[in-house]
Amino acid sequence: MQTEITNEIGLIPLQADTSLLKDPKKFSNGDLKSLEDIAQFNPRFFVRRRIFSTDSMHFNIYCIEPGQSNPLHKHSGSDEICYFVQGAGDVIVGDEIAAVQPGDCVHIPKDVGHEIINTGTERMIVVLAQSPLPCAHEKVPNPPSEFRRVELNR
Repeated sequence: MQTEITNEIGLIPLQADTSLLKDPKKFSNGDLKSLEDIAQFNPRFFVRRRIFSTDSMHFNIYCIEPGQSNPLHKHSGSDEICYFVQGAGDVIVGDEIAAVQPGDCVHIPKDVGHEIINTGTERMIVVLAQSPLPCAHEKVPNPPSEFRRVELNR
C-alpha cells in the first residue's frame, strides 16, 4: 500500500508509507527485508517508505525517478544519514551542493536544510536513518539563493 497523502502542490508525500512495518519476516530478535521487496517508484513524486521504526529511530528508503527530488527541508531535532545505493544526482546540505553516486554516505546534522535531486538517467535509491524521534519535516525559512559546489572526498 502506497501513501497517497501529499502536500498542497500534490507532488510531495508528507508522510512515509508504513505498510512495510506490518507482518515482517522475523528473526528471533529482529526483522528481515530485502531491497527488491521495498523499492517502489511513482512517476509523479518521490516515494518515502519506512523500512523499520523503533522508539528512537526511523530507517527509510527514498525511491526517486530521474528529474525528481526530495525538496529542501530540515529536521530541527534530528540528524539524518543518507546512503546512496543506486543512481546519481546532487545532494544539498546547507548552502553547499555535491554530486553523489552509489556508495556515497552523507551525514546531515539537525536543523540544516537539505535536498536530494536525481539528476541522472536511472532511478535513484537512497537508504536513510533519522534519529532521535520525533523527526519533523520543516520548511527552510530563508533558503540560499545559490549553492556552492563542493566535491565529496572519495
